[in-house]
Amino acid sequence: MKYILIVLIFLIGKQAQAQNELKNRKFRAPLWTTHDTDVDIVGASFGFVPRDLTKDKSLVRTYGLRVEAFPLSFFYFMAPKSPLSTYNEEYYSTLKGNASEHINGLNIATGSFEEIDVNGISTTLFLHYSRKHNGIAVAGVTNTIERGNGLMIAYGGNDVYHGNGMMLGTLFGNATNTFNGLQISAANFISEKGTGLQIGLFNSATNFRGLQLGLWNKNSKRSLPFINWQFKG
Repeated sequence: MKYILIVLIFLIGKQAQAQNELKNRKFRAPLWTTHDTDVDIVGASFGFVPRDLTKDKSLVRTYGLRVEAFPLSFFYFMAPKSPLSTYNEEYYSTLKGNASEHINGLNIATGSFEEIDVNGISTTLFLHYSRKHNGIAVAGVTNTIERGNGLMIAYGGNDVYHGNGMMLGTLFGNATNTFNGLQISAANFISEKGTGLQIGLFNSATNFRGLQLGLWNKNSKRSLPFINWQFKG
């Protein structure tokens, strides 16, 4: 009986917290700007400067279409290093609820270099970065994603910390810490653990279970030209 009362008190507290958060949020439709605080936008949202640059950490959620045109997006490639290089498993325990924007639907941007979560389709002209992406991510230069599930396509390449699905890249290759699925690019890398199929000129994978097809293929057991495999430890 004591434990039932504790659970009931906890659930009542969570419901009250959710209702309080809902009261503090604003609803806008069908058009609004992402440069607002604690707002849910149903329809289309528009932005011109990444919210991370304005130090605004309130949550903006878009249900529908989100468009961001930032004139300096082309210069994202000048960043000194990938944002993925600073993250680890301890960081992933904090991923829930910390993004500045949630996008459910279609995201169109000149470039994205802020902490956003996307469920749907993203298309970016230059570089695309997101914390979580479930769906399709298409970038003119590179995709850089903390957790990616679905189809990731980039003319340059894809840099994903944890991924599941399909990665298609060209010049810069596909690089992941862990990945399950299909990688196709000039070069494919899995640094920690993976399963599936790699197709490229050069393939390298650690703790990999699957097949590699390319001019040179390396896994934890052997290195071979043309075809390599590893199905057991």
